[in-house]
Amino acid sequence: MDTFDNESTRPSQPLTAEDILLFKVCVSAIWSDGSMAAAERDHLSHLMDRVSSTEAERHELRRIALHDVSRSSVLAEVDSLEAGAKSRLYDRCVAVLTADRRLRRGELRFLAQLRRRCGISFVGHEVTVWRATPVRQLVRHGLVLLVFGILTVAIVARFSHTAAQLPPIELGSHPEILLRQAPAGSAAMDAEALFETVRHSVVKINVLVDQALIGHGSGAVLGGDRSGQLYVLTNRHVVYHEVANPHLVSYEIQLENGIQLPAVLDFYSRNHDLAVVVAPGLGSWGLPVELRMCSDLSVGEEVFALGSPIGLDHSFTKGVISALRWPMIQTDATVHSGSSGGPLFDHRGRVCGVVTASHMEKDFSFALCGETVLEMLDERMTPVK
Repeated sequence: MDTFDNESTRPSQPLTAEDILLFKVCVSAIWSDGSMAAAERDHLSHLMDRVSSTEAERHELRRIALHDVSRSSVLAEVDSLEAGAKSRLYDRCVAVLTADRRLRRGELRFLAQLRRRCGISFVGHEVTVWRATPVRQLVRHGLVLLVFGILTVAIVARFSHTAAQLPPIELGSHPEILLRQAPAGSAAMDAEALFETVRHSVVKINVLVDQALIGHGSGAVLGGDRSGQLYVLTNRHVVYHEVANPHLVSYEIQLENGIQLPAVLDFYSRNHDLAVVVAPGLGSWGLPVELRMCSDLSVGEEVFALGSPIGLDHSFTKGVISALRWPMIQTDATVHSGSSGGPLFDHRGRVCGVVTASHMEKDFSFALCGETVLEMLDERMTPVK
């Protein structure tokens, strides 16, 4: 196995605070997508060997990996370092992460964030990563990918009739969803009271392929049918995943208390980035929201987003309506990957938008107006041609 050897990553003394922080940063990098695959768990063992020198130290690192690694707290520790220590930590982190394999996409994203925290230039970052990755390894991976690509094309050409990508399956019938009508003159609430009022209306939606988690989004309890079954509103792009036979897409609704309920796709819109999922058993927990139309909104009005950005369940942020760009509401309320499908609330707990996208470079996000939800519900009751 080719390795990038850097003696500075191998302590000859007992673990120091710098060694421990290095380990935490490396764990944050390989755990940057919120999960850890088998190969990454193997790499975690490699990190322990690179940073520690005794079994007692490895035991301490295992404890840290299980209990003491939070990306936000780790980056806060990095921020507290002096410039020289930041630069040294960054170089050691790259050396350790690239020592036994090439960097994965999530790790590259994390390192890009780390280099900004450490004051490393973009060019310096690219040069450091290139130097830390052995050329032989790059060539080897390139050849493997080339061979794999040729084989894949051949297999797809041979078995294309069995590998067709299939859209997700919807329920065959769609009972009418009855929307909540709030009492007239409901009072505005402060942020704390608003969160307590609406937190039982918001869920996390886990998406699985063959029972393996591939992503997640957010959703709001939209309403119930006449039997009392509740339905969850989310984005189409959260739940729409095409897979080849015989793979299977499935869903889970995760409640605020961590309970997970199996769910099915009720309907996805062909006209808007909206969909509805349903989970038996949700009726005894969820509280339907009230919709507010875009025509009733004003620029400058405060709004609140509640969802699960980057796996941070039930995160509550505040912003204002920055612009009304039909059918979108533009806001500076903070959202991120995983917020998609989550509600945008006003001060009375009414949903005035469904978070759909964030700007790639600016701190703006966009939510679909309430009117599009009504259009989606009409589309849901119209047979698909």
